[in-house]
Amino acid sequence: MNKHWLENIIAGSYALALHIIVVILLFIGFGSEDEIVAPPKFDIVQASVIDEQTFLEGLAAKQERVEQAKAEEAARLKAIEDKAAEEKAAQEREQARLEQEALERRQQIEAEKQRLTELKQQREAEEARQKAEAEQRRLAEQKRIADEKEAEALKQKQLEEERQRKEAEAKRLAEEKQRQEVEAKRLAEEKRQQEEAEKKRLAELEKQRQEAEARKKAEAEQRRLAEEKRQRDEANKLLQESLAAEEREREENRVDRVVNQHMAMISQRVKRYWIAPANAKNGMQCTLQVSLLSNGDVKQVKVVQSSGNAVFDRSAVNAVYKAAPWPQPSDPKAAAKLRNFKFNFRPK
Repeated sequence: MNKHWLENIIAGSYALALHIIVVILLFIGFGSEDEIVAPPKFDIVQASVIDEQTFLEGLAAKQERVEQAKAEEAARLKAIEDKAAEEKAAQEREQARLEQEALERRQQIEAEKQRLTELKQQREAEEARQKAEAEQRRLAEQKRIADEKEAEALKQKQLEEERQRKEAEAKRLAEEKQRQEVEAKRLAEEKRQQEEAEKKRLAELEKQRQEAEARKKAEAEQRRLAEEKRQRDEANKLLQESLAAEEREREENRVDRVVNQHMAMISQRVKRYWIAPANAKNGMQCTLQVSLLSNGDVKQVKVVQSSGNAVFDRSAVNAVYKAAPWPQPSDPKAAAKLRNFKFNFRPK
């Protein structure tokens, strides 16, 4: 459209120049005709009489034609100028329409970017929630397996103790039966051989003493072995409890490190969003009780220990809200500790 408008301007300029040249030629022609029709000088020999009225009428007609040509040319030039102005206005309207369309397209693009950003944030929040749920399920499964292993170990221990008790009872019954058989044999032998009764009785007593000692030794050995096994079991139990306590302590230390790292990031983030009041002084501080939602948004902020300056306290609370949403640790235990915590705000 700009090229078409420029071509119209050039064409109008050429036409205007051409008409100016025509008007100049008309004036030149008018001057030549005056010279032709001008009355000649009186000659001494001959004189001519010219009709003055005819000359004036011709001059007036020529002047009228010149004025009419000027008016037509002025009208034509005005039409060209009006057309150029109209085309310029149309071009300006078209330019404004194009700019409005470009603005609307930019607004649509910004709206689409905002929508995509919100969708991304929602997707990331959903992924974090699913990850936390998966971690909770994994920990619950680990606890269930550990409980089952512990129950199985206790069951095996009880079965072993029962087996040992039954073996000891069977051995005692066998020994009792053997003793009864020996006693019966002794009585029969004493009845049959009265002469050797005392000898056999003494021999039998010695045998019984030796057997009793053997039984006592065997029982003492069994008690010793049982006591050693009990001590070993007790030592293993204490060892397992000690290892479990150490594991719990390591886990608590790990969670505390994660929490401390996030607390440092939270402190820096709040300081960035803090707007210092006009009456703030170096060294001012206050303690805040902060409650967070699972997505990192601030649920509630309370001043639990004031700085003594209400304006400073409000600026600290506002900074906490402005810094949201806060980044949450992927570790569920650390995230749980950061749901509700105290925060000492000291910007300077």
